[in-house]
Amino acid sequence: MEYPRFLVLEASSYEEDAYPIAASWSIADGQLKAILIRPEDEWQTWDASNEDSHGITRNQIEMVGESVLDIIRELSDDVDKQPVYVSEPFLYEKWLTTLFAAYGADVPFDIYPLSDLFNMDKESLEEELEILSHNLLLDLKVSEERVRTLLELYARLNAAGLIPEH
Repeated sequence: MEYPRFLVLEASSYEEDAYPIAASWSIADGQLKAILIRPEDEWQTWDASNEDSHGITRNQIEMVGESVLDIIRELSDDVDKQPVYVSEPFLYEKWLTTLFAAYGADVPFDIYPLSDLFNMDKESLEEELEILSHNLLLDLKVSEERVRTLLELYARLNAAGLIPEH
């Protein structure tokens, strides 16, 4: 079975000049990748109050984060122009544009709301994810565990014949 590409991003803040600081995504075979993103020199906005929710510090991403160029290359290769499903398309479009524009590139794939893939409204989907993550002992606030939960939900719904063809 080929899995859809799910993407979960964490950002420096929710301000206009926010930038992605961490990314987790799935690849076609159902594996996932999780990477911290080292900010570009001009990316200075940082909301320390968000550290409680995502657990990532500015010092941490500067010390162990991958370069933006490496990340956009790897993400582009892994996605391979397939649709990418995200929870918040408007925010993700902004954050991905910031990421790719740092090297003069356009985002090379289309993003869609998760609700399009799962054919359920956002609230119902979040409820399903909460139940499943609880049963799997995963934390939806941790980006890679959220991707893992999305992969599991997709596999279960696909096996039951409940995922519409795209």
